[in-house]
Amino acid sequence: MNLRVFSDYIPGLIFCLIIGTFISYIFTSFEIKVIDTLLLGLIIGIIVKNLKFIPKISHLDKGAKFTGKHILEFAVMLMGASIFLPDLFENGLNLFFMIIVGITGSMLISYLVGYKLLNLDKKLSTLVGVGNSICGNSAVAVVAPIIGATSTQIGAAIGISAILGASQIILLPLLAPALGLGNYEYGIVAGMSVYAVAQVVAASSIVSPVSANVATVVKLTRVILLAPLVLILRLFYKTDNSKDVKKPNLLNSLLKFLPWFVIGFILLAIFRSTEIITPNIGEKIRSVAKFLFILSMIAIGMSVDIKEMLKVGPKVVITILAIILFMITIGTISSNFI
Repeated sequence: MNLRVFSDYIPGLIFCLIIGTFISYIFTSFEIKVIDTLLLGLIIGIIVKNLKFIPKISHLDKGAKFTGKHILEFAVMLMGASIFLPDLFENGLNLFFMIIVGITGSMLISYLVGYKLLNLDKKLSTLVGVGNSICGNSAVAVVAPIIGATSTQIGAAIGISAILGASQIILLPLLAPALGLGNYEYGIVAGMSVYAVAQVVAASSIVSPVSANVATVVKLTRVILLAPLVLILRLFYKTDNSKDVKKPNLLNSLLKFLPWFVIGFILLAIFRSTEIITPNIGEKIRSVAKFLFILSMIAIGMSVDIKEMLKVGPKVVITILAIILFMITIGTISSNFI
């Protein structure tokens, strides 16, 4: 890439960097909990794209596309540095098994209800399943480049899921008395069914500190399970472009199955789990990844067609509600045996 071609990318990159820095500064300074940084970045990008109030917005396109793909992939890789795999078994096998059943069931419901019943695009139904079964916006952002999802699919999965997740903060605590849930049991239900980590904390803290502690442990276990889910999804979405009759090359075969950023993600997770990467360094790397995710979400929003997103809205809502209902049911039943 020569200097002139590279200069075409600069306006979009700088735009995403300025907006991303502003979002990060505001959230750090005022400790805003009402909305997630990634969701806000996505919304700003969508507004910029669809209201077209910036003159010559097309000048930002190349840099935005670069940010929405390559910087997103780099951020995914960095996320591995905060995955401590031994934590999977720390909270007891019964709880771990219940979370595995919940995630597996959620992905299956997303496939059957979203893809098979409602004819949602397979990639969109996968993103909806991943976001609502693992850890919200971050999970969607991590999985999107692995399955080759479009910006509109990412926007629909994050935007609609986040709205329904926010409504759970108000509605879920009202279910506790109706279902006869104690503080511990409610913590399991909230940790299993609420969309994003911040929303889990909000929905459980309303009830009691015990509920908040239990819910956070359950949710973070779901977050850690993102690593194996990434590998499984890569297997299902393996590209069929293997019609080339070239000599098989081990490195090319590996990169076709596992892109460079997934290999990096796995290696960093191993380094963190063996404590080559310390908890402190892991958290700092995660902070960098989170900032890069914000830039990526702004860029992705800048290529989302709001009309296309709204077309799939009702189907996405039904799919998400089916997943939430399943997670609440699993959490309620399992809480009596854990």
